[in-house]
Amino acid sequence: MATPASDSTEWDPLGPNAPAGNALVVLRPENAAAKLAFSDVVDFIKEQDNDDGHGLRSRFSRYMWFSDEQVYDPAVNRLVNHQLKLSLDGSSSPSSGTSSDHFSQDVRIWTGFFFLDPNIPPLLQRLGWSVGRLSQKNLALGRANVDLLLTTSRSSQVARRHAFISFSAETRLARVSLESGSSVTNSVSFEDLRYTLEYTPHCHRPEGQAGLGEYVNALHGDDQPTKEALLATPTPTLNSQTIGKYSVTGLIGMGSFGRVRPATDPQRDQLVAIKTIEVRVNNAQAIRRKLDLMDTLSTLVKAEKQTKMLRVIETIHVPGTRIDEFHVILEPFVEITFDKMPQGTHRTKLEIILRDCLQGLAFLHAHRFVHTDIKPTNIGLRNLQLNQCHKEAPSSPPFSPRRLHAVILDIDSIESIPQGRTTIVSRPGTNGTVGFHSPEHESSEYDGRTDIWALGVSFFRVLFGRLPWSYGKQGNPWRNDAPDQEQSRAHFHSKYRSALYQISEHAGVHRDPVCDFLTYAFRFSGSKVGGQRRPRPTGAACLETLFAQSEFLRTRTSSEQALASTPTSTSNTGGAKRPAETESREGQVQRQRSETNCPMHGKNET
Repeated sequence: MATPASDSTEWDPLGPNAPAGNALVVLRPENAAAKLAFSDVVDFIKEQDNDDGHGLRSRFSRYMWFSDEQVYDPAVNRLVNHQLKLSLDGSSSPSSGTSSDHFSQDVRIWTGFFFLDPNIPPLLQRLGWSVGRLSQKNLALGRANVDLLLTTSRSSQVARRHAFISFSAETRLARVSLESGSSVTNSVSFEDLRYTLEYTPHCHRPEGQAGLGEYVNALHGDDQPTKEALLATPTPTLNSQTIGKYSVTGLIGMGSFGRVRPATDPQRDQLVAIKTIEVRVNNAQAIRRKLDLMDTLSTLVKAEKQTKMLRVIETIHVPGTRIDEFHVILEPFVEITFDKMPQGTHRTKLEIILRDCLQGLAFLHAHRFVHTDIKPTNIGLRNLQLNQCHKEAPSSPPFSPRRLHAVILDIDSIESIPQGRTTIVSRPGTNGTVGFHSPEHESSEYDGRTDIWALGVSFFRVLFGRLPWSYGKQGNPWRNDAPDQEQSRAHFHSKYRSALYQISEHAGVHRDPVCDFLTYAFRFSGSKVGGQRRPRPTGAACLETLFAQSEFLRTRTSSEQALASTPTSTSNTGGAKRPAETESREGQVQRQRSETNCPMHGKNET
């Protein structure tokens, strides 16, 4: 659609009430070939053809804005004259007297862009807006083969249906899906035609985001990330940062070893977390040991397909003059941590989270690792709908497309038990969070069972809305150098008895698997409650007991395993080189294409 007739010198085609005022994304011709192809498409649309009884030309124009007048473009002018020179040089003979040296023409073109507006849906909504070249066969049949008509010529090698542009259900960012490979920047190439993909001002406004949400909801229904996950990927701004191929989208928080930020992985259409660690001369050796340990752990996690642990995808080293930075790329991204879990959460959801935590810790401990800093903020929760926490989780299908599960975070706090030993000698005040430390963590030596104590404190905090005990200014009473040791330990034992009583009261006459776990987790040899002086069980033993006590978990886990083992149907794609032309094969198109998110224009490279 062209600019309306107006005497105004300032016409914004993306402004309110403008032709593309509700567009979310603009595909703008960038190089001379794309600009020339766009102008040729405008010429095609402007043609009055008696054969166009189906209105195909006007349909193609629904996704375009173009200027009222043609303009001179130096790059396009050079391209056209170069092509003309090659044509004349190749067709003229020396005896003809025709020379291209004295021939040139002044080329003027239509300018504009393509745009994506959810109010103007594509042909194949599930796949997105298709882009490609004109199909003469489809034109003769009165059928549109694409939404965004890039070119009317076959000389560019653009396929009749070359690619799709859509919005990711995972990130709500624009995504270009090509038949083979795609760009990870805002510059998108379709053969020799290059374009920039830009988010519009409307896309940044609340009404634009609401329109995008409605469009994606209509396509994907319940199979979408939580609201909290989507908040981690706002529409990119002009000063968005990239680290390697990853586009940083915000800040999650600061940790003892660095800051953590969400980012998008454009090649896999997924969110990741990036932990940035600054390395100085005084901590270089310790940081490198920590990074090596994280890599070792992540290799094991990947090899054993352990889904309850955070893992490192890659580490990007950025050297500096005084300070080096290591950007540790981690997955999965988690949108909520256990500390956000409200009181009154249904016991079935707590049992799922406890199961996952124990599975993750049992894996760690089996490989002689100790986490050392288990606490609510280091337990990630995926696919948790906070407003549904009070509802019972199903034990059998149908399950939600995205099921709740927990992930152990902050893997840079993990320590390895030294060779030849079964425990780690305590170093009070050097690791972890004191309020979650077991007595032996501060006083003597510890193994993986210190994580079980900390997990118990974490679940008590979520279950009752408070910590079971607090240490005050005197610090942890189990430190051998703690001041007023006798008085502070007496205070702890009083709080300890009260916590056990509250657990017992909450469980009532029925066996409650989570409450029973808390009782086991708080065992230690110095307890003044007789039954609590028995050895604290390992993570594997706690997991076994949890399954023995919870019929809900036994049924749900069995159902999940049955679903996971169900063979998925596959079909032969036949090695087709191009995306399918017909709608009946759109499933094949989706399998063949590779996908990428297109971040915002003008990023700062790190």
